[in-house]
Amino acid sequence: MMSMSLSNDNTLSLARTFAYPMDVIFWKYIDQDALCRWWWPHGNTNIFHEFHPTEWGKWTFTMQSNGVDYPNEMIFKKIENNHLILEHTLPHFFLDISLEAISDNQTKMTWDMTWDSPEILARISEFLMEKNAENFDKLEEELKNF
Repeated sequence: MMSMSLSNDNTLSLARTFAYPMDVIFWKYIDQDALCRWWWPHGNTNIFHEFHPTEWGKWTFTMQSNGVDYPNEMIFKKIENNHLILEHTLPHFFLDISLEAISDNQTKMTWDMTWDSPEILARISEFLMEKNAENFDKLEEELKNF
């Protein structure tokens, strides 16, 4: 089950606990093949153009949905075994991903999405909550393949 909240005017927080070790979940973020399978909502596909999961590394990809291409670019600002910070260039926001080991085989994952504009977040927060719940579901499915 995922918890969701608007923690302030420009930050959307999403959290879910997974029945997998923290290092397994972290690997699903830095392994290009795995990430390509679960990143983005149901019915969408990704084409990765560049993927360098190191600090200041670039990640460019195109999400395809209903015949429409959505180019994306992210920069890895921080990458540790329990914490990632990504900067999305357009629209501009930061995605702060924290992994907390609850036990050897249970990890709480939290996404804090901080937007430059509270107005943009207010317009799309329901969409983000719905689609990121799908992301988390797809990650759960991907973890079963470990």
